[in-house]
Amino acid sequence: MQLAGAAGLGLCLSPRTARADTKSRIVAEIDRDRVEVGEAFELTVQVDSEGERGAEVPEPVLPDLAALGLQVVGMPASYRSTSSSFSFGTGRGSTMTTRTTLTSVYTLVASKPGRFELPVHVMEGKTKVTPPRVPAIEVTGQAAPTEPVPAAADGPTEPQGDIFLWTRLDKPTVFVGEQLTYTLEIYERLPFLQIQLRQLPGFQDFWSEELPQGQMRQAVVGNTAYRVHPGLRRALFPQRAGTLTLSPAEVGIGMRRRITGRPVTVEVKPLPAGAPPGFSPNNVGVYTIRAEADRTNIKVGEPFTLTIAIQGTGNIRVIDPGAWPEMPGLRRYEPKVETDVTTGAQLGGERRYAFLVIPERGGALTVPPHTFHYFDPATASYQTATSAPIELTVAGDPNAAPTPAADAPPPPTAAEEEGILAAIVEPAALPRATPSPSWLTPSRWIWAMAGAPVLLALGTAATALWRRLGPDEHSRAAATRAAKQRELLAQAEHGLASGDGFYPALAQLLQAAAVERAGPEGEGLPRHALLALLGRKGVSSADCDRLRDLLDRCDAARFGARGESASEREAALRSARELLHSSTALKPGSPARQPP
Repeated sequence: MQLAGAAGLGLCLSPRTARADTKSRIVAEIDRDRVEVGEAFELTVQVDSEGERGAEVPEPVLPDLAALGLQVVGMPASYRSTSSSFSFGTGRGSTMTTRTTLTSVYTLVASKPGRFELPVHVMEGKTKVTPPRVPAIEVTGQAAPTEPVPAAADGPTEPQGDIFLWTRLDKPTVFVGEQLTYTLEIYERLPFLQIQLRQLPGFQDFWSEELPQGQMRQAVVGNTAYRVHPGLRRALFPQRAGTLTLSPAEVGIGMRRRITGRPVTVEVKPLPAGAPPGFSPNNVGVYTIRAEADRTNIKVGEPFTLTIAIQGTGNIRVIDPGAWPEMPGLRRYEPKVETDVTTGAQLGGERRYAFLVIPERGGALTVPPHTFHYFDPATASYQTATSAPIELTVAGDPNAAPTPAADAPPPPTAAEEEGILAAIVEPAALPRATPSPSWLTPSRWIWAMAGAPVLLALGTAATALWRRLGPDEHSRAAATRAAKQRELLAQAEHGLASGDGFYPALAQLLQAAAVERAGPEGEGLPRHALLALLGRKGVSSADCDRLRDLLDRCDAARFGARGESASEREAALRSARELLHSSTALKPGSPARQPP
């Protein structure tokens, strides 16, 4: 009871307002005295701070580790603990003292031999607090080589310890764009567990493609037997000429050891002079080319697929096919590109360009051959591959003039082109004079005779109004066209977000408007002839170009590989609306304008 009372009395006493100065202490220790180059060790730093009402623990300050050849591995582990105590004095209040301990553990790896001291400290205000003993580490072994050596295709000739890295390059000298095969191997004399690649080699100035790794094998270096583990294989394609350096890889063995390879250099020669016109420096290797059409008997306006395939060994992903040849009588869209890569001793594969092609006239048409230039590094010469031409049979008379439709309605009036129809006047609403004999009296007869001319005039006016504003044949045709246009516009607007049905509706809308603007002679014309007719009908050349671009975009999106975003579709619809309402474009009944 007395102890409890004393404790309660101590808690009720007012603590002192004066605060004693905070005091800090630091202790630094290393878990071992000696390590080898590449072997990890732990540095533990403990900082104690003591003061009234809590204490702020200063962070430990490490020396310049890079200058010492040391590297911190991962993030340091930190632990913090706090404890408090009370003290009592005669005639004085209580004093609470708080002690906070911060423990930090750093994992370090040495990269060079020597004896290194680690003078760790903390700053308490402007005062530097150091540990009572400065830890030191003895590092044995040899530092990892930093000077690059020329590339070699052979293995090592002298043993280099119980484990080391070796880099092979199949060629010491290559051309720009020529494949260089990089192989990283791990030579192991003693069995080690948990060997893992911690840092990839640097392939700056190279295009890199992964290759399958080999199998573990046995090798004798000097008189020492090693097990050789495949570490990494890459197909490298240098992107510039000169002496290029590949930085070394780093391998971790468990959690306590790191080993580093040696940088290597390779000489890269520029491509020789005399390249053919249109040659791309990406085309280094050995290639063939072929052309195929999914069918050769087609109709005018019927699309077919033309595939150009380039096959061979080299950096197949980046080859440049060059400019595609002109195709008279055929309209070609942007291709869909597919690449199949094969890996082995040499990287290669096939790159295919699938075009949507639409014939614009009938008869015998030809897909011309395509020429592909490449540089063969084996012969150090430029070569050319050419595809075979493809003969097409297109149904349709190339010289036949279009036959105008006999029952085509005349061009709509200004009121019709706006899609506004006059109100229909029902017969029951017209004035009628049908006197009943039962109620006819002489006075009524006189009034009827006097009003007959007025009724006749009203009837004549009503008939004229009916003929002028009533729903005749042309009005019904215009109403049908306007309704169809509104329907197609609604379909296009509905497909703006997803793209479903957008381009078919937009193409049908523009094609119908173009034919309507051209008149009866525009029926059945191919696109280029229809555009030429529109130009003669007064449509400006700029509007004809816009119409052609829109129709081509519709075809490419419907049949080809082109894909567009919702914003691009919205821009296409906006451009189509401008054409439909422009007096110089597709607005029906626009006055003819003589071309300059």
